[in-house]
Amino acid sequence: MFGTRKTVILCLLEFLIVAVHCQTSPAQPATTTTSTTSTTTPTTTTPQPTAEPHPKDYWMRRGQDELLQALQAKINTNVAKNVILFIGDGMGVTTTTAARILKGQKEGRTGEESILSFERFPHLGLSKVYSIDRQVPDSADTATSFLCGVKSKTGTLGMDASVRRGDCSSEAGAAVDSIIQWSERADKSTGIVTTARITHATPAAGYAHSAERNWEFDGAIPSNQRFSGCKDIARQLINHASDIEVIMGGGRRNFISTSESDPEYSSSRRRVGRRTENTSLIEVWQEIKKLEGKRYKYVWNKTEFDMINPQEVDYLFGLFAWSHMKYEVDRQYDIAGEPSLEEMTQKAIEILRKNQNGYFLLAEGGRIDHAHHSSKAGIALEETLAFERAVAKAVEMTNEEDTLIVVMADHSHVFTIGGYASRGNPILGVTDIGRARDRKPFTTLAYGNGPGWRSVRENLENVNTADHDYRFQSAVPLRSETHSGEDVAVYARGPMSHLFNGVMEQYYIAHAMAYASCVGQNKDHCNLPPPTESPTRPRQPINVPQTPGQQPKPSIQTEEGVVSEVPGQAVEGGVLCQGATGGTGTKECSVFGIFIAIVTLLTL
Repeated sequence: MFGTRKTVILCLLEFLIVAVHCQTSPAQPATTTTSTTSTTTPTTTTPQPTAEPHPKDYWMRRGQDELLQALQAKINTNVAKNVILFIGDGMGVTTTTAARILKGQKEGRTGEESILSFERFPHLGLSKVYSIDRQVPDSADTATSFLCGVKSKTGTLGMDASVRRGDCSSEAGAAVDSIIQWSERADKSTGIVTTARITHATPAAGYAHSAERNWEFDGAIPSNQRFSGCKDIARQLINHASDIEVIMGGGRRNFISTSESDPEYSSSRRRVGRRTENTSLIEVWQEIKKLEGKRYKYVWNKTEFDMINPQEVDYLFGLFAWSHMKYEVDRQYDIAGEPSLEEMTQKAIEILRKNQNGYFLLAEGGRIDHAHHSSKAGIALEETLAFERAVAKAVEMTNEEDTLIVVMADHSHVFTIGGYASRGNPILGVTDIGRARDRKPFTTLAYGNGPGWRSVRENLENVNTADHDYRFQSAVPLRSETHSGEDVAVYARGPMSHLFNGVMEQYYIAHAMAYASCVGQNKDHCNLPPPTESPTRPRQPINVPQTPGQQPKPSIQTEEGVVSEVPGQAVEGGVLCQGATGGTGTKECSVFGIFIAIVTLLTL
């Protein structure tokens, strides 16, 4: 007994000697980390602008910093007052990777170390994308899946699998509502913004029920189907979904008649509507809102959009293009001017957040997909970066404690990053290491199929592949490049964002968003008292081997079982020292605590 006590005392005395050494050691600057679950964007170490090699200590330090952030992450089990779903149409993982690199290179860095705003979200999973009848889906069945919570057939909107595509008579009993309707029934406000036509597949799945996605206007429905009672998608938006507070996108042609000229084009470039009925659905919407006594506004150009005061408008209908809105790289050349996706997202949130019950907003970057179909990778990546800026704006305007933000693609494309280019090589350029077997240069980016195919591969020696109009080469000749069938990433932050993890079925997305916001079917949890503190994922303390000569970062075990860095402290010889507050650059160790321990043992 006495021998054991003596050994302990000697060990403590040794610590005491080291502690005295701490008082004369210069203080080391402390490094702090920011939790990924904070309401502000977490900070990370800024990488070097060049691809110069870093010593191993650099990577060890960065790895530990990132690990500490992950260990401090908390699960947010609040009810989501607001839900924002961002859909990057066709934005597969290859697209986000290439866009990330392009973003960094435009900022003067090598690019690979860059990060997109939504890649900072704390939770990530993968979504399958197949439809009921296809391995590779289209945007109609995928949107029905993640908005309505059911798998459906290719080319159908807001319908279950009992419907037959293009058969109006099969629609009876097949309609399924979306989270937009579920949210409206819960007295929340709702909105849809897109850079595509507002009647296009993804936004239409939020409000329409149609056996054919292409029935965007009345003249698109075959005459033998019209008498079965089917309504075109534009008509359904006005007649059955006018309670959606914010509607913005392109596609004016589907709302005006063939006898009505589009306001954006002069007589020399005259464009008219597509509706065969002599009716302006825009005027019908305005009349409905007037009769309801609502504060409403219809706008069709950037000037009118900018004049909207969100505090004075509760219903906003904006149609900014005859068909789809301009690509981001061409938006500055639009005749009447168009708002960006970021600007539309901001305006939508400013209007919707006036509802004390919350809101649901669907925001789509619809033209990423269109650029890929044309094999114009440069435009697709610029569209992705514009989409990213819209997400960043939403993060800036909302609180992570009450707003769930989900970012995902509906499907991917046959788009690849290949070769062995050097670090920092222009992502839109040709590889700088090696040539193909035909002795011609080749690009880092390519497509599995599409319009970029040539029977004899083009020599890219003097070709500007970074030009936005350049079509990247493809392996299989097709008029339009196709979707692909691999899983897509789902990023989430905010209440219940931990539900979006692992490999998910696409229909699960709708159910998880509904559960988080207490709409739809499963609401048993909604009246439970909120937890006093958000629980954390169970973590165990870890000890990571340090590089020889490298001082370990100090850490403590928190009440939640999380190892976190201690600001203002450093480890000296195994003793935890507290940084002095007086700016003297010295440390004061727990000498008193050790002394008390020795006295206690001596009295045993």
